[in-house]
Amino acid sequence: MTEIGDSAAVLSRSILEETESLVRLHSGQELTGGILPRKGGEQHRMVRIGASSAVHGSVVGKNVIIESAEKILLSNGQLAPGTEIQGSINSLGDVNVGNGIWIQGGIIAEGDVIIDPVELDSDSPGHILIEGGVAGRNVTIGDGAVILGPVLALDSCVIGKNVTVRDTVAANNVTIGDGCMVGGLQADLTLNVGELVTIASSHILIPSNGDKVSINGPIRSPYPGCNSCPYDSFFESEMKVARKLACHMHAERSGDSIMPGSCDSWTPFPIDDVKGHLILENFHVVSHIPKDAVNTRIYGAETTLWERGGEA
Repeated sequence: MTEIGDSAAVLSRSILEETESLVRLHSGQELTGGILPRKGGEQHRMVRIGASSAVHGSVVGKNVIIESAEKILLSNGQLAPGTEIQGSINSLGDVNVGNGIWIQGGIIAEGDVIIDPVELDSDSPGHILIEGGVAGRNVTIGDGAVILGPVLALDSCVIGKNVTVRDTVAANNVTIGDGCMVGGLQADLTLNVGELVTIASSHILIPSNGDKVSINGPIRSPYPGCNSCPYDSFFESEMKVARKLACHMHAERSGDSIMPGSCDSWTPFPIDDVKGHLILENFHVVSHIPKDAVNTRIYGAETTLWERGGEA
């Protein structure tokens, strides 16, 4: 083999290591294609993806670990942007996701999913962006993560502070931290919600047993208050609805704290108005749409505006 060929072979071995039980992509490497089983049994291998690497495809394995990004200089002298997975994560076990991560698909696991908090005080990439849904037995999402899909858990879902979940959060036991914005809520058994939380839905489903519901502050319902926003001209743009959902006049971040904004015109979900709830076998449906409304379509335009997040 030529000297160039020898170097290429060494480089190839240094990028990706594979054994019967482990696949490891080293830090700062780029892998063309995904990490997928080629024969029976390989789906049970552990997969470990090193810091600030790029995988051009999906990942399948038993336990999947994506390490937090590091300050790594590329060959062109630029700082590596973090870790990119250009596909989904599919696990027969548990999934652990560090920070400085961009996953262009979703995460689905038979076991638990743990997503680290965003790291803002480091010179390494600290973002967490997942462009699909997240599903597992128990799901834990750290502070500041952005999930552009639903979050579904068989047992428990624990969401940190300042987290954005584009679609519904659904689990038997749900905890939502301060300053979060989620697209919907279904909590079967227990519910704990922090302060200054927004739920961009016309209704939420909470446990029928009120003793299992703990709300630390009013939950903002964009409908109807934000439909008549007193600061409407300030938000005027193509992204008006999305900007209102993330409204800093409702809540703003100060260091590690979530502080109330200047606006007091927003409307909370009527959690305490039990007589106004639609009572089902396992849930109370809480909404500003009257439970005895015959023609709910008359509320459609003003409510679905927020549920679509501004999309046409």
